[in-house]
Amino acid sequence: MIVVSSLQGGGTERVVSHVANDWARRSWGISILTLFHGTARPAFALDPRVVHRDLGLSVRGRRPMPDSETVRALKATFEGCSPPERRLLLRELGLIAAVRRAILGRRADVLLSFIDATNVRVLLAAEGLGVPVIVSERSDPVRNILADGMMRLRRRVYPRAACVVAQTTAMGAYFGGTLGDRLRVIHNPVVRPPEPPPQPAAEPAARSQPTGRTMVALGRLGDEKGFDLLIEAFARVAPHHPTWSLAIFGNGPRRAGLERMVRERGLSARVRLPGFTTRPFEVLRAADLFVLPSRSEGFPNALCEAMSCGCPVIAADCSSAVREIVRDGLDGVVVPAGDPQALAQAIDRLMASDDERRRLGARAVDVVDRFALEKAMAQWDAVVLAAARRRDGATRAARPSPPVLPRPLSVPPSVAAPLRAVE
Repeated sequence: MIVVSSLQGGGTERVVSHVANDWARRSWGISILTLFHGTARPAFALDPRVVHRDLGLSVRGRRPMPDSETVRALKATFEGCSPPERRLLLRELGLIAAVRRAILGRRADVLLSFIDATNVRVLLAAEGLGVPVIVSERSDPVRNILADGMMRLRRRVYPRAACVVAQTTAMGAYFGGTLGDRLRVIHNPVVRPPEPPPQPAAEPAARSQPTGRTMVALGRLGDEKGFDLLIEAFARVAPHHPTWSLAIFGNGPRRAGLERMVRERGLSARVRLPGFTTRPFEVLRAADLFVLPSRSEGFPNALCEAMSCGCPVIAADCSSAVREIVRDGLDGVVVPAGDPQALAQAIDRLMASDDERRRLGARAVDVVDRFALEKAMAQWDAVVLAAARRRDGATRAARPSPPVLPRPLSVPPSVAAPLRAVE
């Protein structure tokens, strides 16, 4: 069972779909449990053999009441927690109980969880069930600072995981001291772009004007993606490159603010925010330049996809993954993160040189071989099968125990009072 917050558009969701589909094609029994996806169609196609179930919860909605069995399973953890952890655990208890019931209902051999907060919930939900949990960090923990309670809970429960997967060696080093040999590094897979149709019809918003060029960015419209920095950088160079336009694809909470920036800088005719695209490869093939201006990233899929299409790229040095993906000066350009002036200078240079863009784009396609799906899946296979073997060995070694009659639940006052308040 793979557990993830949602299957809406995003880098993690794309990786989950790749991994689940590959295992389903090889006749593994795969299910995906989402916490907050709702009834929308998954952003990325799933193999029909993949079972998808959503808990039907909302991110800000009221949590279901926890059952007594979940409270009993987490009693020891709760008693050892600091006050910030206890407050968080009480807020999350109903959601953790719902995840626990889903795990029991599916009877999975191995659980694979994605993203920090979900990882913590799954590890707590699986407490005492005997099901190995593999957790995957999807952002750079040095730059992605969590709230105090979640940060402490993550440190507390990650050592319980059968394996913790990081996206780069540097990200893994953040956890290495407490995990020992249970830490693995698996890069995101890069899939070869599908062949274009005989008469490709790029999305209207991605097409350049007849004599113009298009710079493209893709991602969630959130602060971490730095699209405000990109708009600022483009505003600085736009007067020198009147035939260039900018298209930023994605949805998110910063849309209104970004649209306001565009208007205030007089760029409404040259900067577009077309929304989420279901055809990223068409967008990237039609682009003349791709920019990743993020403040923070894990292993940026959009950057890899742009390079796989032979698109010249500029990337902010916002994650240890960026310099593993982009070989600066050889197949792309890396600039300091959070620096609109440095970003503007790189954009200005590449906009002015067709030859440099062609040279960088020609080498960028090597990313498909360097981070091939087959390599990543061989590593995921090894991690999951090792966890399954350890579980099988533990099951065989376990001695049968005499039946235990159910006992009345004894909830400590520190737990009982908040639960009564919720009721």
